[in-house]
Amino acid sequence: MQNSLYPIQMVLDGGSFDLTQYIKMTKFLPFLLIVVVVIGAFTYLPVKRRILYALHLSGDTTLSCCNEADVAKSNGNFDESANLAFFNGEEVDYPKTSLAENISHQLAGSAVLGTKNTAGEDKWIEVSLDEQLVRAWEGNKVVKEFPISSGLWGRTPKGDFSIWYKTRYQRMTGGKKELGTFYDLPNVPNNMFFYKGYALHGAYWHNNFGHPMSHGCVNEPLANAADIFEWAGPVVPEGQNAVRATEDNPGTRVFVH
Repeated sequence: MQNSLYPIQMVLDGGSFDLTQYIKMTKFLPFLLIVVVVIGAFTYLPVKRRILYALHLSGDTTLSCCNEADVAKSNGNFDESANLAFFNGEEVDYPKTSLAENISHQLAGSAVLGTKNTAGEDKWIEVSLDEQLVRAWEGNKVVKEFPISSGLWGRTPKGDFSIWYKTRYQRMTGGKKELGTFYDLPNVPNNMFFYKGYALHGAYWHNNFGHPMSHGCVNEPLANAADIFEWAGPVVPEGQNAVRATEDNPGTRVFVH
């Protein structure tokens, strides 16, 4: 009996068909399909940038939302000259009159300032990356909870930190134009820097809280950001818009996991 792979000539449309060659060719189809899918993915920007960032091949040198040196010398004042804001390479609506400022002023008198509450219990902030939630604790009681957006293009650092600097407003720039992750965001409100240039802060450029969106910072809804800014230490002195934590005016603990 002849081998089943013995060439069989079939007449199709006046020509011939070699079944053996056809079988050999089909063995390469899975590989060819993978090649086609990969090439197709790299021509579709959202997929391409996800892959490049995941493999640390994006060429994006942004290490955090802000440069630590710029943070340390920031006065936290509102920049009246800023007119445009960009997020993920696109211009976004920019609130020239700050909602966050109005909320902060309304809340300033109602918050119990500092790192302890009136009962002497420690205040601390929990950032759950898995749940995309922030919880504010006083002792063993949760007093605030709201959704956030943590790092997508850059990872939000995990660990036990404390707020080292606060600014009411901060310009943030970074990302990569070619990959559509470029951002230039003036007057980012209510910033609480807990590790180098990483901060919890308000976000006016998206409303997708509950999902990672940032370059590593923790994005918060504007009203929640203003509320927790006043609640947490260090306390911003009257008439100022920035403060560095000290032994006498310590920063609130921030636990990221």
